[in-house]
Amino acid sequence: MSTTEPSGDAPRLPEWLIGLGIAVVVVAALLVGFDALGGGDDPSFEIDETDVVSSSPTADLAFTLFDGTETTLGAFLGKPVVINFWASWCPACVAEMPDLARVEAEVRDRVTFIGLDLQDPDRAAAEAMAAETGVEYLLGEDPDGSIYAFFGGIGMPTTVFIDAQGNVLEVHSGTIFADDLRAKIEELFGA
Repeated sequence: MSTTEPSGDAPRLPEWLIGLGIAVVVVAALLVGFDALGGGDDPSFEIDETDVVSSSPTADLAFTLFDGTETTLGAFLGKPVVINFWASWCPACVAEMPDLARVEAEVRDRVTFIGLDLQDPDRAAAEAMAAETGVEYLLGEDPDGSIYAFFGGIGMPTTVFIDAQGNVLEVHSGTIFADDLRAKIEELFGA
């Protein structure tokens, strides 16, 4: 009868299995965090009345239009506003801009559209992109991303829907094309 002495070393798991376990834990943590931030199947989320957005008046948010005019969101009170954050470096922004331009032309008498160029290092590229995609609505700059951060932007493009009194009704992260944009405007503004 043969006896073997325990070697003192515990059996080791293969490195690939350890890596897989770590990856599963990381993905699970990311999903929990994403869900806690309002993520899920629908990339849009509604701003809660207790959110930081409603604690500061949107009317005081100041920005500069491409033509050099300084303005605030308060200048647009009295009519619903759709703000679209975009940039020339954002392929998804390029994809949706023709649809935004088309819908804006349909509702411009009832809804104001403002495109805010987010942290774009090349103003000429941004202006060229807007011209190529047919955008005729107001364009301004958010060079430091402060307005984008105010609305809780989490991805590009981001579209914000504000009622005529300056209340944020919804923030949509990701592309939004013509049919969905029309439906959202009808749902939120009745326009």
